Amino acid sequence: STLKLKTPLASRDIEVSRLHESLRAAKGEQRVIVRLRNPAVAQLGLTGSAAAQAKINLRNEQANLLDRIRALDPNARVVASTQIVLNAVFVEVDAAALPKLAMDKDVMRVAPVGNYQLDLSETVPYIGAAAVQAKGVTGRGIKVAVLDSGIDYLHADLGGSGDPADFAGNDPTIIEPGTFPTAKVVGGYDFTGSDWPNSPEAPDPDPLDAGVGGGHGTHVADIIAGKKGVAPGASLYAVKVCSSVGTSCSGIALIQGMEFAVNPNGDGRLNDRVDIINMSLGSPYGQPFDDDLSQAVNQATKL
Repeated sequence: STLKLKTPLASRDIEVSRLHESLRAAKGEQRVIVRLRNPAVAQLGLTGSAAAQAKINLRNEQANLLDRIRALDPNARVVASTQIVLNAVFVEVDAAALPKLAMDKDVMRVAPVGNYQLDLSETVPYIGAAAVQAKGVTGRGIKVAVLDSGIDYLHADLGGSGDPADFAGNDPTIIEPGTFPTAKVVGGYDFTGSDWPNSPEAPDPDPLDAGVGGGHGTHVADIIAGKKGVAPGASLYAVKVCSSVGTSCSGIALIQGMEFAVNPNGDGRLNDRVDIINMSLGSPYGQPFDDDLSQAVNQATKL
C-alpha cells in the first residue's frame, strides 16, 4: 500500500517541494529558475487584451520579487523572465540566499537551470507525405517554430540565394537590411548569442544557423518545410536556443523560445502564436529542471 504524509517534509523550515534538494548544500553563485505561485497567462485561458493585461500584471509581480531577491543578494543578476508559458524568473544568485528565497510568499519552486543536447539521430524516410501533397495539402498557412540552432535562411532549399559568399558575409549578431525575415523564414530570434556556453547568453535579433555548432536547425527546418520537405508550403520561425560553438541547448533559452513561439511580436495578445513547435533535442532522464520545460510545453500546447 502507499502511505501519504499528513504534512510536507521540511528541512530547516524549507518545504522540500519548494527548494530542490540539489540546491540545499550548494555554495557560491547559482543559476536558478524561480517559479511564482500565480498562474501563467496560458493557465488562465486568456487571449487578446485580457492576456496582454495579465502579462503586465505578472511582470509587475516579478519585479517586486526581484527587488526582494536583490535585498537578499545585492549582486543577484536577472537573466530572463517569462509570463505566458510559465510565471518564472531566471536569476544568478548566491546560494546563501536560496533558503529565504524559497520561503518567499510568492515563490512556488526554486530549481537549478540545466541544458539539453541537440539530437537528430533518426528521421522518418517514408511517412506518406508525397501522397498528401499530391492531394494539394502542402502545409500552406501553417506556422512552425523550430527551437534549435537557428536556421540558415540564406539556404537555397529554404528560398535563399544559396550563395556561400552571402552566408560568409552575414554577421549572425545583427540583421543586415533585406536579409531577414524572408518569405519562408518569416520570423525568429536568437536567445543564446554566438558564444554561449563559453560566456553567458547574449540574445540578439538574428537567428542565423552559424558557427561550428550550426547546421542542425537548418536540417530540421528543411525536413519540415524545405522545397522537398514534408510541408513545403509551411512558414518557419527560427528560434535559436542552442549553441553556435557546440551541441548544447540553453534551458533558459528553451523556455524563452517557447514563450516567443506563442507570442512572436511580444504584445501579450497571443493571436500571432504559431501552430506547431519543434524541438529535436533531449537530456539525461530525471534532471531537476525537466518539470519546468515540460510545464512550459504543456502550457504552450493549451494555446
